[in-house]
Amino acid sequence: MKNKNCVLVNSAGSDKKENQLSAVMEIANLINSRLDLEHILSRIAREMARVIDYDFGCVAVYEKDDNCLYMRHIYRRNGDDSYEGRYVPFDENNLVGWVAINKKPVYRRDILKDTRFEEVMKEDKLRSDIVVPLMAEDSLIGTVNIGSYKPDHFSKFDMELIINFSKLTSIAVRNSTLFEDLHVLGIKYKNLMHNAKDVITLLDLSGKIIECSDSTERVFGYTRDEIIGEELFRFKVPEEQEESRKVFAQIIRGELDHIAAVPYVKKSGDVAYLDIDINIMKIKGSSYLLTVGHDITARKLLEEKITLQNRELREKNKKLVDLDRLKSEFLGRVSHELRTPLSVIMAYVDSLQDGSDAIPIDKDTRNEFLGVISSQAGKLLGVINDLLDLSRVEVFNTILDINQGSINEIVWLSAKLIEQKARDKDIYISYDLDEALPIINFDPKRIQQVCVNLLGNAVKFTEESGEVLVRTSRNEEELIVSISDDAPPIESENIDEIFKDFTQIDGGSSRLWDGMGIGLRLVKHYVNLHGGRVWVERRQKKGNIFNFSIPVNINVNKSGSNMKLHA
Repeated sequence: MKNKNCVLVNSAGSDKKENQLSAVMEIANLINSRLDLEHILSRIAREMARVIDYDFGCVAVYEKDDNCLYMRHIYRRNGDDSYEGRYVPFDENNLVGWVAINKKPVYRRDILKDTRFEEVMKEDKLRSDIVVPLMAEDSLIGTVNIGSYKPDHFSKFDMELIINFSKLTSIAVRNSTLFEDLHVLGIKYKNLMHNAKDVITLLDLSGKIIECSDSTERVFGYTRDEIIGEELFRFKVPEEQEESRKVFAQIIRGELDHIAAVPYVKKSGDVAYLDIDINIMKIKGSSYLLTVGHDITARKLLEEKITLQNRELREKNKKLVDLDRLKSEFLGRVSHELRTPLSVIMAYVDSLQDGSDAIPIDKDTRNEFLGVISSQAGKLLGVINDLLDLSRVEVFNTILDINQGSINEIVWLSAKLIEQKARDKDIYISYDLDEALPIINFDPKRIQQVCVNLLGNAVKFTEESGEVLVRTSRNEEELIVSISDDAPPIESENIDEIFKDFTQIDGGSSRLWDGMGIGLRLVKHYVNLHGGRVWVERRQKKGNIFNFSIPVNINVNKSGSNMKLHA
């Protein structure tokens, strides 16, 4: 009979172990297949109830930030889960806190007789309980505890069993926590990559983009599919791509972690500028580059705009300074050009007036005085006419009075007007006129003014006893007038300057020659109105050649001037 009882006991123990093994396998499979902590804890509680007889079960999870224990799952046979979510103080006054702090299991055989701890849930009126710490690599996860309404209800075997179940529960809680952390991290990552205003890219060591933020699409103008897998160099300004590869090698070597104002070409062809910070990071043992680029395109464009405006302001300021200098020089020349003939006129007029009363002036002297007065008055009128012509050039469109005529005739008449000045300096004017030139349309008055100005300058600047040569010729489309002088050669850098307002090569207070310095300005203006051109050549030995041309078939409308055409 004794042996029979022993067999029965052993058989019962064997069944319990088989149930324990089955429960452990079930929980292990559950942990590996599910990450839903609430579902896993609920199943663990049911599997424990299969092999351990208890009335109350609870898993309390340690909340490090709040320094307390949170009742994550409560199991009662009647299905009541009240007090789930309650916080238990992390101190040694209560049993759950003491086990968590000391990391040691406790079995209370009779709770009513054990006065060491304050009861957290007196309402349950438990008489015995077991509390076991949940650990993961020496780190506290929480506690698991079971209780019974009966005193001294649990055996040593139950104690070992609950400890084994606690290890599985620790794994479940740890995996779930990691999963939740990863899930939260994933959400943060997605939010970061979606909402970040910066251009964030993850590159492998070859420079290929394996991940990018949404702003990368916005800034570059490409879709995500067009960006991922491409080398970052592809988006650089073409002339900087080779240099970028050298810089990339420096980054990999850890020599650079910031690059300022990097230009990238957008899909639209526009250029975007980024300030880039770079970090080298390890992912599963492999090295990657995390780049964070701040879009400074607006700032860069503003800087360029400010630079351009500053340059324009400097140029305008220089022009104002030049205009101020020009104004001073102009006023000086005007006063000189007007005062000189007026002074001569007034002096001769005074002499005539005085002579009529005191000392009679003979007829020849009077005629000489009147000739001087007439000459100076003519010079004064010429200055005034030049100023009036210049005002028309600057303010109004000049009206050309187009007629058919001979350029040779205009050149001949103009030279006759200059002959007296040439004789005064013993200068010889010679002619080489092409008699085969055709009759063309032009404004005789304006072209005569051009010839007079050029011939006058040639005589003015040619040394005494020199020679001035006037030549006419033709190419396929133009008639050309050339006036050669024996004046000092004009330096190449000064040729463009002499066609500007109030400009003379010897300008300033020390200048040797009279004149307003506007004659060549008018020459260029009138020739341009005819659709022609003006240019200057230096003679090989001495002197200059001033040339101007008039198209054979004049198209005045090209110049923008008004025109009156006579048959």
